[in-house]
Amino acid sequence: MTRAAALALAAGVAAFAGAADPKQLPQLPPPAAKAEALKTDPAEAEALAKFLREQFGKKIPDPLTTAGHNWGNRVTVYQRERLGFRNWTEPVPEVVNHGLWRRVTVRIPDPDKVAIAVTELTHPAPDKVNVTVAIAAERVDIRMENQLWRLGNRLYAGETRAHCKAGLVLKAEVTSRPEPKPGSLFPDVVLTIKATDAKIFYDDVVVDHTAGLDGEAARTVGDLVLRTVKAVAPDLEGDLLAKANAAVLKAAGTREVKVALDKLLGLMPKK
Repeated sequence: MTRAAALALAAGVAAFAGAADPKQLPQLPPPAAKAEALKTDPAEAEALAKFLREQFGKKIPDPLTTAGHNWGNRVTVYQRERLGFRNWTEPVPEVVNHGLWRRVTVRIPDPDKVAIAVTELTHPAPDKVNVTVAIAAERVDIRMENQLWRLGNRLYAGETRAHCKAGLVLKAEVTSRPEPKPGSLFPDVVLTIKATDAKIFYDDVVVDHTAGLDGEAARTVGDLVLRTVKAVAPDLEGDLLAKANAAVLKAAGTREVKVALDKLLGLMPKK
């Protein structure tokens, strides 16, 4: 049993015992040196990575995310019909599409090819764990749609489809506290997970369709557009990645998860 598991078990027994004499509780060994506490145990990290794969690997939403600017914008206009040469009907309000619509959809077509690894798992304090999780997808599909509407009339509609390899490195701080569970020797453990940093990476962008072109023609035009954008606005890519990182960090936020202690102990690697 690892030090973390022993601490969790002791906390559970203490919570169940209530007013029991602390002197009668089993004494834990002294904490390891600071250098050892900040060292990742490969077996413990792999156990957590396995748990994450089982829990989240099959639950990736499809699409992964959708972001739009002005998509679905509508305005109210008033329509009248002519009655004879000089007469008109009363204005009748009508809601119609209007403006420039933009939408980006991101999806992972094959969730089975998403790799999840825990690259850091340290214990700076008995009830605190620092975790770094790396997620990599072999293929991520991106669809960018544009539509131009003018008072209910669509003037333009087009889309660009591309795919790439992508990854995310997410750092989090996990704290735990026991919560008594009526009728059970083992309490629940409430884990508070706070995301502290996020970085998105991508590579091998391939344009599959754009401007009515497919295949090699689309790739050629897409590569030209990407090179032009990087040459004209070299900071644009960094700015977009920074905004994406901030969005992921905000979306992750701080969450609480309740886990049964016996299940939590089952995740711990055997020593």
